[in-house]
Parts: sequence; structure tokens; C-alpha cells
Amino acid sequence: MLPSTQALKALRRLFIALCLTYVFSLAVTAQSGLALYKQIKAFGLSGAKADVTSLVLKRDRAEMTFTGTFYFSAPIDGKVTGAVFIGQGTFHAQVPPDTFEKANLKRLVGVEDGVTSDFKTAVFRFSDNTFDIIGKTLSEGVAPVQAQDFASEIDARILKETGANLSSRVALSILNQELPGFFFANFDGGQRGRFSYLFDSQSRIPTDYFELNAGERGLLFKYQSDTNSNDIWMAFYALSDYARGAATYSDRNDLVDISNYDMNIDLRTPKKRLGLQTKISMASRIPNLRAVTFKIGENLGEYDKERLKKQMRLKTAQLGSQALESIQEDWESGFTVFFANAMNEGQSFDLDLDLDGDFLRQPDSLPDCSYPLSNGSWYPRQGYLDRSTFSFTFSHPKRLKVASTGLRISEQPDPTDKDIVVTKYVMTYPVPLETFALGPFERHADSIKWENGDKPTPLEFDSMPGGLMAIKEDFILAELSNAVRYFQALFGKYPYDSYGAVFHPYGFGQGFASMLTIPNTDRSNKWTYSFIAHETAHQWWGNIVSWRSYRDQWLSEGFAEYSGVLYTGFRDKSKSSSQLIDEMRRSLKEPPQTQVGPGKGKLVDVGPLILGQRLETKKTYGAYTTLVYNKGALVLRMIHFLMTNPSNGDGKPFFDMMKDFVERYRNKVASTDDFRMVANEHFAKTPIAMKYGLKDLNWFFLQWVYETSLPSYHLNYKVENQSDGTAIVTGTVDQEDVPEGWFMPLPVLFRFGGNKIAYGTVAAHGPSNAFQIKLPAKPESMELDPQKWVLSEKSWTN
Repeated sequence: MLPSTQALKALRRLFIALCLTYVFSLAVTAQSGLALYKQIKAFGLSGAKADVTSLVLKRDRAEMTFTGTFYFSAPIDGKVTGAVFIGQGTFHAQVPPDTFEKANLKRLVGVEDGVTSDFKTAVFRFSDNTFDIIGKTLSEGVAPVQAQDFASEIDARILKETGANLSSRVALSILNQELPGFFFANFDGGQRGRFSYLFDSQSRIPTDYFELNAGERGLLFKYQSDTNSNDIWMAFYALSDYARGAATYSDRNDLVDISNYDMNIDLRTPKKRLGLQTKISMASRIPNLRAVTFKIGENLGEYDKERLKKQMRLKTAQLGSQALESIQEDWESGFTVFFANAMNEGQSFDLDLDLDGDFLRQPDSLPDCSYPLSNGSWYPRQGYLDRSTFSFTFSHPKRLKVASTGLRISEQPDPTDKDIVVTKYVMTYPVPLETFALGPFERHADSIKWENGDKPTPLEFDSMPGGLMAIKEDFILAELSNAVRYFQALFGKYPYDSYGAVFHPYGFGQGFASMLTIPNTDRSNKWTYSFIAHETAHQWWGNIVSWRSYRDQWLSEGFAEYSGVLYTGFRDKSKSSSQLIDEMRRSLKEPPQTQVGPGKGKLVDVGPLILGQRLETKKTYGAYTTLVYNKGALVLRMIHFLMTNPSNGDGKPFFDMMKDFVERYRNKVASTDDFRMVANEHFAKTPIAMKYGLKDLNWFFLQWVYETSLPSYHLNYKVENQSDGTAIVTGTVDQEDVPEGWFMPLPVLFRFGGNKIAYGTVAAHGPSNAFQIKLPAKPESMELDPQKWVLSEKSWTN
């Protein structure tokens, strides 16, 4: 049947409208990234629609089925970038092949195998070929008001709930010619309420707004208004990544490499404004770079509209003398800068940015002190922990002083304003993060005198005036010096031109390169020793060597925590360090906390420490700190044991390995696999490795880093005297609550008459493993792991 004349005219009008829009969009896009962004953000439904029945759309592990009508945005640069669906649909996403993801889904959603839901409406933003699939039955039609309302509100909703700008993400994808493209869908009206599915092949939104930067490309999440946060039901790699058994870290998709920041920081009215003018030197990492996103203030929350009211706002962006277009929406945790001409791969350039915002907080108890609302996100960054050098010029009231990371090179009156002082700092080493503080600080100075004869390093603690707070500055200076010298001996050279700390009145510390931010910690006890040592150790674990992704953060926090244990044992010869170890072990057996009280099970069962911040959900509060800090420390301590000679207690091979790790990755990022490879090389030459025929520590990492088991060990033994005065000790080592094939060398202690002792090892392998040890004399007793080197639920000896 031939179409009617009226139908042909309608189709002709639709075709002409689409062509005109396409031609217009090409012209605008060639001239202006901002114009492209505005068209995408407008999300006006063009009048084109597609009626579908049982249409299937697959996006990686998600399969969506639709019966109803799609309404489309007008094409831009030849692409339709948005759609609204109204009708009946089903969504299904299979859980990734990962034990934690299954357990996490069970905790948060109540299912294990995957998420299935019906829906009545869906809103899409995309730069991939989604339109080619859902728009095959295109026809003319007017979108209902409801559909346009869904389109008009989606960007603002996601901005508020996540900080991510969907229209900016789509514009970036089109301008930088990303392949494959970007896909986002928000579903509502079904049994699971409103939820979102995201597949970002370049991992930009997972990295910048969810801090998931280990190469995850997909997210399935749901916003929770009671906590002002998002429950991440699933985070996953691409199906192709799982098929080949390897994924690419997100930093491989960074748009630029930033080499230096030259900052002018305006602190003249700190209770009202933080002003920042910065020249950022960088080079393009991709061909045809036409837009670049920066994140800033992403740690600000939604509660009390903090991110809306306090965010650093971009005022101007320039490339040399050329003004650049840019966008930063309300609630956005960043901004986008557009280039008039594309940058070539490897091309170096400088961006001049001018920003300001009410980004400083003044504690009620110390109103003259000002600290960034978030110590690591007050200046624009691209990617995750990119390393740069810095120069800072602070302008501030002369009655106050600035403490900053780096070396202070001058502090002079402002020649144009007698009430203002200009203070300059430089950080000449490439570091991942920087911060500062402003207050009526009293500077207490000393110098670090290195045992190896190196030139002394300036040491400073910026304290509160005695009239405001009594602090034992001499004690803190001494501990800073003791700890940094101790760790240089253990882990390698301290590189920075100065070292110190600044007081802040908060119940935590942070270890930035060359400067700690710490509360009053001037009491001589195990908590002070371990606390200052932990933050000092971050000079090595976090600054000299940075973690590559959130999955590797135990290389920073776990390593620093164990460093604190080592220093406490050195500083306090009592049982303080063993008490810290006992408390860490005990914490693993505590139940996770939920919004309504203690949950079920143990924190150690929540997931492997390699999951980092993913461990912390509304059903598992406390899991991140317990596993990344405490279990991370205890895992490193077990590696220390495995590299120690049991016969004489010589642990030098462990510290040789740690120094080697630092030198190989000095001023770089390192992954857990990077550390494993270094540890493997050193372990292969140790007495324990040779005794048990072990070539590497791969088995150890699989068990203790990538799994969650907490074994129990039981030693049974008997002693038989020999005619020559020697003795044979035989017995079995039983282990419980571990997978089949679990293997672990265990330390044992022999006690002889006259208070003599000797150490050795036995191996646990399978449910029960027999051993036989010949001794030069009969022991009075044998004890399994008295120093608790090996992590366990319990260990006992019969």
C-alpha cells in the first residue's frame, strides 16, 4: 500500500527539519564547544519519535527491553544525544564474576545474581550509537509535556545527586571524538524505584565523581535521599575486560598531563572568600583535544547545600591572550574548558584560570584559623593523583601566617597594602596533592640532623599561641624528627626540602608531602607515637610512592599503619606495639555498623582489602578503616615475617625490599601488582621460601589481599628423646575456615631450660598437615605463633 500524500508531506517536513538541524549544528560545533554544550543541555525533544514493541537494547552487561514510545532530542553534529521513553520496560544486569560484587548486591538490594526491574519511564544521555538501535522506526510526533519535563530535569537532578554534568560529558565525548562513546540511563516507575545505569568507556564519571579509578567503566547505582549519597549496587569492567582477564587503569584515559601549578592565592578576607589565580602547565595526552574537564570541590556534600554554596567557581579561563569558553553548572564538582583549536597529542600549553569561592572553614573554637573545606580538592585537577610541581604566592592579613606544603622562600609586606603580607612557598618535587592553613600561628623551628651526615633539613611546627592553647611544641618537634629519621633508615631517603606540621583542631591527621596537618598530639603514649608515625610514614607511603587506584590505597594507609606499629615498638620499649596489633586483630572480628545499629557477621567478611572505599556502605560502616588500615597493616606484617630468618630474627630482607620498592617507584604511582612483583623478587631468596620450595608470594596475595578468609590454627605436638641427647618433635597443624588448598608458614617457639629459646616454622596446608622437627635438646614446651605474626581468628597449642 502506497503512503498517502499527507503522510509523504509529513515525512518530508521531518526530513528537512532534521537536515537543517544537522547542517546548523555542524557549523556551530566547528566554531564553538560552548554552543555544542548548550544545545546538548537544552535537551529539547524535536518532535521525532519511535514506537517500539519488545525492542532490546544491550549496553555491556545490561539488557533493556522496551514496549512504548521513545522521544528524541534534535540531532547535534549528526548525533542524537538524548531520548525519553514512556511505556513498559524491563531492565536486567547480570552481576560481575566477583565474589564481593555478589555479596555487596545481596547486602544492598537483597539479590545475588543480578538486578532485574520493570520501569515505566527512562531518560537517556549518550554519545554512542544508541540512537541507531532505538530510532530505527523514526516518525514525526509531538512529545507530551511529561516527556519534556523528564528531559528538562535530568541534568539538574544528576548534578545535585552526584556532582556530574551529563551534558558536559556528552559534549566532551563528541568534541574529543571518543570511541566508543558514552551511555547513561535513568529508570523509574518500577519495583526498584528510580535508579541509574552508566557505561563510560573512558571511565571519566566513575573516576571523577565516584572515585572508582581502577578501570571500572560501568556503574549501577541508586540515590538515597536519607543519606544524601548513592548506593553503588555494582561497579564493573567491560565484558571484554573480563573475557581477556585484564583491565586498563583509568589513568590511561587522562586528557592532559599537568607538570606545574603557579598559584596566586588570595586569603585577604578568609571568612568570605578564597581567591585562586593559577597558571597550569600541561601537555595533551590525546590527539584532537578540544575540551578538557577539571574536578574541584568534589568532596563537598549535598547536605545543607554545601557544594552549591561553597564551591570554587571558575570566573575566567585563558590560553595566552585568548579567552576560552568554559562551563560550570550549579552543584557541579568541576568544570570544562573548551579550546577554539584542537591540541595535538603531546602539545604543551599553559592555562590561566581565575577562581574563587567560600571554600575556607573557621573552627568555632579558633575563628582566626582558616583551613580548606577539603584539603585535597581546593584547586583544579585532571585525572586521579597526577603529579606536579607547585609554586604558591599567598596574600593574607599581616597578623596571620600561612603554613603550606613545600619550602617557604619569602615572607614580605605587600608594597601596595600595609595590612597585607605576601608569603611564597615552592614544591620542587612532583607530588600528588597540596594544602595550606592560615592562622595566628607561632612558628617553632628546629632542624633534622640525619645520621648519615646529609645536610640538615629545616623542621617546623606551626602551633597555636600559648594564650589560646597549651601545646608542648618541643615534644611534637622531637617526635617529628625521631619519626622521619627512623623511616629514612627503614625505607630510603627523605627527599623534600623541609619537614613539619601545622595544628588543626580536628580529630584526624593528614600527611601531605613535607607537612602534616595534626591536632594536639603531645602526650607521651602509644597513641601519640603511632599517630605521628603513621602520618610521617605517608611521606613514603602516599607521597614519594602514590597508590595507583582506590584498590591500591592499602599501599598507603595499611603501610603507614604498620609503620606506626614499628615506630611505637622502637620508641616505647613496653608492650605498646603488641597492644596495637591486638586491637587491630580484634577490630576485624567486630560486626559492621549499619544505620540502625550493629549488623551481621564480621568486618573481615565484608570484602577483600583490595576493594578500598567500596567496602564502606550504609550496611557496612567501619569496613574501610578496619580492612584498608588494620588488615592492610597486618598483611604487610605477615610479609615482614615471611622475609625474616626464623633462626635469628633477622628481618633485613624485608626492609631491603621496602627500600627497593620506594626507589623503583619514587615520584610515581604503584599498584598492588607492582608491589607484589618487587616482593616476589626479594622473597625468593629468603630462608622460608627456600625451606618450602616457594618461588614467589603470588599464593600469599591471592589468600590475604584478594580473599576474606580468617583462619584458625591448632598445633598438636609431642616430643621424643633420642639416644644422642637430641629430640624429635612431631605433630600436626590443623586449620579451619579457609578454602581448600590454603597454605601458610607459621612461626613456632621452643622453650628450653635456663630461659633459652629457639624459633622455627611449621606449615599449614589443607585441613591438617603433619610435621617433624629435630632439635639439639629436649624442649620444655612448644608454642604456636606467640608474637601473633600470622593473622588468625585464634591460634592455640596442645
